[in-house]
Amino acid sequence: MEVDLIATQARAAVDILTAQLRHLEHEQTTLLTSLHLTCSTLSTLPNYTAIAPTLSQIPHYESKLARLKAAMAQQQRDVAELKRRALEAGARRRANLKRIEEGRRGERERDRTVLRARVMDEREAAVSEGEGGAEGGDGAAEGAGAGAGTGGGVGPVKTVKRKKKARVAEIQ
Repeated sequence: MEVDLIATQARAAVDILTAQLRHLEHEQTTLLTSLHLTCSTLSTLPNYTAIAPTLSQIPHYESKLARLKAAMAQQQRDVAELKRRALEAGARRRANLKRIEEGRRGERERDRTVLRARVMDEREAAVSEGEGGAEGGDGAAEGAGAGAGTGGGVGPVKTVKRKKKARVAEIQ
C-alpha cells in the first residue's frame, strides 16, 4: 500500500512538471515569435542599417552595467564596514581618553593629598615651635624656625617629589 502511495505522489509530481514544461515551451515560442516580428519590423525601417551597429552594442553595455552594479554594491558593503570600524575606533578612543583623564584626575588628587599633608605637617611644626618658644624653650629652636622661612605659613613655592615618578606640584 505504501508503494501505491509513493507511485501516486510521483505521478502527480511528474504531471505538475510536465504542465510547467509545456507552459514554458509556449512562453518561449511566444517570445521567439515576438523577437522575429521585432527584427523584421526593424529591418524594414529606412535607417536600420545606420542604427544596427548601435543596437548590436546593447548586450555589451548590459553586461557592463551589471558589472558596475556589482562593483557599486561591493563598495557600499566596504563603506558600511569602514563606518562600522570607524565607530568602533571612536568608541575605543573615547574610552581611552576617559581612562587617561581618570588617571590624571587620580594623580592630581594624590598630589593634592600629599600637599595638604605637607602643609598640615609644616603648620603643626610651626605651632609646636611657637609653643616651645612661649614655654621658654631654647632660642636656637626659634631661630631655626624663623630662619627656615615658615613663619607660621607656607612659603611661596613648595616642591613635592614622589618615589616612583618625579612629580612637581606648586602652591603659591
